[in-house]
Amino acid sequence: MKDLNLTPDIQSLLTAQLAKMVGAHKPRMLWDDAVAKYIAESENKDRVNEQNLFKILSPYFEGMYLDEITRSDINRLIDGRKADGVSNTTVNRALQKVRAVLRRATKDWDVVCDVPYIKMLKEPRMRVRWLSEAEANRLRAALPSHLRAMMDLTLETGLRESNITLLRWNQVNWRERVIYIEGEDVLKGEKAFVVPLSPRAIEILKKQKGKHTERVFVYRGKPVRRANGKAFRAALKRAEIQNFRWHDLRHTWATWHVQRGTPLDVLQELGGWQDLTMVKRYAHYDHAYLHKWVAPPEKPTKSAGV
Repeated sequence: MKDLNLTPDIQSLLTAQLAKMVGAHKPRMLWDDAVAKYIAESENKDRVNEQNLFKILSPYFEGMYLDEITRSDINRLIDGRKADGVSNTTVNRALQKVRAVLRRATKDWDVVCDVPYIKMLKEPRMRVRWLSEAEANRLRAALPSHLRAMMDLTLETGLRESNITLLRWNQVNWRERVIYIEGEDVLKGEKAFVVPLSPRAIEILKKQKGKHTERVFVYRGKPVRRANGKAFRAALKRAEIQNFRWHDLRHTWATWHVQRGTPLDVLQELGGWQDLTMVKRYAHYDHAYLHKWVAPPEKPTKSAGV
C-alpha cells in the first residue's frame, strides 16, 4: 500500500478493513472450548489449581464466544471477585489466566479473538511474614501429621508449596543428598536448581518411604494436592497465628538463614531465585554485622611502665 502514495490515515483504515476481511474467514471459538484446549496444551504442573481457577471463571464467560468478550465483561469479573471478598492479588491471578487464554487464541489458534485491554489491579508491596521458633513449634503441634512433615521439609529446604506437594521420589538423590528441581518441576520465572538436604531433611524424607510408589507426601494413601487448605488454616487458628500463608514458611526459612549469617548470594542459590533482587528483601534481618559500627571505639591501652 505504500506504493500507492496513500496518506498514513488512509493506510491505517485500509489495513484495519483488510484485517476484518481476513478475520471473517477465521472460525469462532467458545470460551469453554478455549479453556479445554488451553488446559490440554498447558504444561502447568499444578493442574488441579488451574482447573479450580477456571471453574471460578466459568460463570463469567460460559457460553460466550471469545470475540464477544469485552472490557465490560472483564470489569464484571473484577467486581464479582471483589464482592466475594478476595484480595487484589487473587483477582489478578484470574485476570492473568483470562489474558493468557485470549492471547493463546489470537497467536496460536488462528480464531476470531479481539483481546480487550486488561489492566492488573494494584497489589500491596511484597511483605515478608515469618514465624519465630516459638510460633513454628505451636503450629507444628497443631498440624495433622502429613502437613507437619511437609512443613518441616519446607523449613529445611525453602521449597515452594507446589514443589513440596508434588515432590516425587525420582527427584530425590539419596547418594548426593539433594532434591532436583528441573524440567516440569520448574515454576514460571525460575530456573532449574538443586536443593541440598540437611540431616534433618533426610530424616523427614525417610519417614515417608513406603507410603506411595511415586509421590513423597500422601494423605490416606493418596497424593496431597494442596497444603494451604482448610486443615492448615484450622491449625493456624488453634496455634493462634494470624496473617500467615503456607508460602510464608518459605519466607521463614529464608529469614532464619539470614539471621544465622547465611550470605545473600548463597541464599539465592539455595532458594533458586534468578537474581539477587528478590533475596535482598531479607537483608535487613541480618543485623549482627552492624554492631561493630555502633559500638564505641576501644581506647588504646597504655603500655606497662608508661
